[in-house]
Amino acid sequence: MLTKKKIAIAGLALVVIVVIAGVAIWQQSYRTREIIAAVSIIDDLGRNVTITKYPPGRIVSLAPSCTEILFALGLGEKVVGVDTYSDYPPEVKERVNAGNLTTVGSLMDISIETVVGLKPDLILATGGVQRPVVESLEGLGLPVVVLYPKGFNGTLADISLAGKATGQIDEAEALVADMQKRVQEIVDKTRDAPRPRVYVEVFFNGGYWSFGSESYVNELIYMAGGVNVFAGFKGNYMSTSTEEVVKADPEIIIISKGAMATACGLTPETIKERPGWGKIYAVQNDRIYEIEEAIIVRGVPRIVNGVEELAKLIHPELFS
Repeated sequence: MLTKKKIAIAGLALVVIVVIAGVAIWQQSYRTREIIAAVSIIDDLGRNVTITKYPPGRIVSLAPSCTEILFALGLGEKVVGVDTYSDYPPEVKERVNAGNLTTVGSLMDISIETVVGLKPDLILATGGVQRPVVESLEGLGLPVVVLYPKGFNGTLADISLAGKATGQIDEAEALVADMQKRVQEIVDKTRDAPRPRVYVEVFFNGGYWSFGSESYVNELIYMAGGVNVFAGFKGNYMSTSTEEVVKADPEIIIISKGAMATACGLTPETIKERPGWGKIYAVQNDRIYEIEEAIIVRGVPRIVNGVEELAKLIHPELFS
């Protein structure tokens, strides 16, 4: 009888030990999860941003480029707010129209109150004109990561940065690798081909607006096997004239087809009808084309589509 009691006591003691050990292990595991639940990253403004709820479950995008990257990383369901210019993928507008996605204002006119009301775990913004709103949201203690890439490689880096900020690291790495592969294929295919002179127009209002050396367009044209006729001019956008375009004598003219081009009535026909432009090689040889603006001016995954489309326009002989 005494032996049974000893066995029972020993068994009970063993149970207590197991329970205590289990609690200790759970506490350690919980503390570990707490430690990795906060992630700090350096964004494109050099700011150290701490995301306390990681991975974030509610994300607000303040720029079309940020929205595209989020959806490309498979995070569409976590996006609860976007700016009014976000239009890709088509699901964005569909959700907005259905009342399932909140708009928070335009690039330069973001509603702080609306953003705060969405209780975001993470906000993605762009730089430049959005710097004031970034500072306002930061002052309210909200985690705002700025994606403000420079050039194609900057876009790749920002996709990786967005992947880290959202917990989609593997997805971002796969997307970046695919983009690099596709662009390299274009570069390799056009490497030994002659480089035609290319003029891209986005708008006219007395002057003709094109792209300088610091633009995505300038870099993408070169990747696609051409040369921007205004590669020697600094800046992103620039205004030019009939005299300068005629002097540059582009072999190919491309219209950056977007809201601005549509608003001013920019078409291949209007270019052909311009006084003095009949002297230009591209006009004489009917080499005037259109390309969707978003795929050549936004730092987004679709920028690879822009390189591919430009290459087909510049070197049809290689992509027939």
